[in-house]
Amino acid sequence: MLLFTSDLDRTLIYSQRMMEKFPSKTAPIIAERKEGVGLSMMTEVTMSLLQQVHQQTLFVPVTTRAVHQYERIHVIKELRPTFAITSNGGTIIEQGHPNKEWSKILRKRIEDSSIPKADLLRKFNSYQSDEWLQQSFYVDELFYVHYVDVNIIQDVEVQAMIQEFAVHGWHVLLQGRKLYFLPKVLTKEAAISYLKEHCTYNMHVAAGDSIMDYGMLAIADKGYTPNHGDLKDKQPQILKNTMYSPYNGEAFTKYLLEDVLQLANKQPIV
Repeated sequence: MLLFTSDLDRTLIYSQRMMEKFPSKTAPIIAERKEGVGLSMMTEVTMSLLQQVHQQTLFVPVTTRAVHQYERIHVIKELRPTFAITSNGGTIIEQGHPNKEWSKILRKRIEDSSIPKADLLRKFNSYQSDEWLQQSFYVDELFYVHYVDVNIIQDVEVQAMIQEFAVHGWHVLLQGRKLYFLPKVLTKEAAISYLKEHCTYNMHVAAGDSIMDYGMLAIADKGYTPNHGDLKDKQPQILKNTMYSPYNGEAFTKYLLEDVLQLANKQPIV
């Protein structure tokens, strides 16, 4: 059995803007709706391939999205994967319900390794400015996402926060308009490592576009990352086990899923 852990946004599903930037050869279909409005897309080709992958592998969707945001993606929910990982590794959904053991383990790790959120917020208040801070969200009571004006916030400010909060067990990362504050132990690879202890598989394949997927790809037997992603530009070092694809958008997704199917067909039955 092949274990396939994959990021969702910009790896399997795409915003309309991304679909327009990297047009697919076939018409897109809606993969996610919010209040009746389509937010994310795939194509019939990649949807069909993903269904086959789900049937032939242990497919685990992995995302930084909050649980409620993940649950909007109807094309994934309809597959009913045995496991899904949300909240950047903060929640393992097993058979539709949060895994309580993992939640307990993770929260103890966070408590032991980072300052409490009240102290974090006090320190953040000395940095934040109404000029660049637009919105703030506390995601699943685990980490913060601050939407910022990237034209105003200065790199020197971001670097100062990175250094300040690293000492206190928090990882600061600016991705586009999102300024993340995450406990250092809150990672996708931590949740996957826990899951791997409880699963039977022969090979672990991982895919993701972002630097937040780097650790997940690093612990896999084989990884895939698209040309349109930022992982290749921000990574600490090149991952020898990872295929740095020349493809963008849906072309990457199609190549990825076809390759996963080929690898799955080579695995012995467990």
